[in-house]
Amino acid sequence: MTPQPSICPICGDSMEFIFQETVLGRHRVSYFSCGGCGLVQTERPFWLEEAYQSPIAAGDTGLVARNLDNCRFLEVFLPLAFPTAAKFVDLAGGYGLLTRLLRDRGFDCYSTDPHCSSLFAGVSEPEPPFQAEALFAFEVLEHLHDPAEFIKESFATYGCRTLIFSTLTFAGPPPTRDWWYYAFDSGQHVSFYHKQTLARLAAKLGCTYHPVTAGLHVISAAPLPFMARWALRSRTVRRLLALLFRLARPRKSLTWDDHLECQRRLQARQESGQPPTTSSRA
Repeated sequence: MTPQPSICPICGDSMEFIFQETVLGRHRVSYFSCGGCGLVQTERPFWLEEAYQSPIAAGDTGLVARNLDNCRFLEVFLPLAFPTAAKFVDLAGGYGLLTRLLRDRGFDCYSTDPHCSSLFAGVSEPEPPFQAEALFAFEVLEHLHDPAEFIKESFATYGCRTLIFSTLTFAGPPPTRDWWYYAFDSGQHVSFYHKQTLARLAAKLGCTYHPVTAGLHVISAAPLPFMARWALRSRTVRRLLALLFRLARPRKSLTWDDHLECQRRLQARQESGQPPTTSSRA
């Protein structure tokens, strides 16, 4: 029996069935496509608890390289978009690797993830109330069945309206089922975006969509400074600016400050008789 159409969570149009596939090696799952904005999405996921028994998929061999690439982009874009002192939060930041890289470079970045221990940035978890100038969500939106609600809640929590994020987009009709990004084996990817989808998502949130690459994106309610928009358009420009920033405007690393904070927290726990925790690591 053909599954019934669902409603697109972004534009509200009807989503039509396109295929079924086996997820996690055992679950037959239906996939749908929205004719209005291009979103491709699974049926409402019932298998996620099983999929997230390990928060980081075993096959995600690109995790470190991806964080290094994201850091290189952010160390150019952030000073242009936020020239004064600013705080940033990496949503679903996993082990905190990106936050550690950015703090080592002097950016006041924090990490939060309800499913994963922040091994590298344990002293940099935002405590409410917390005001941020921008949020990051790298490799997050493909895990969400209602991305608009997630972003809306995150904007409200941290009092900002800028999101810098990654998710691999496609052009044209929905990709065939051999597209690697469907990640049937891990079962963690449930939403797949056309660039038009992201433009509609931004508009729904009262923001403007700024594409960087097929996998890197910015949405913001505030106009971006000219230099920030210029940097978004060219990888060569970003590389040149990165070199100039390192030569002309070195930032004070937060590595040692974080180490001292780790020591302070560890000493406080010892004095109170509490056992040490992994989040106290530098």
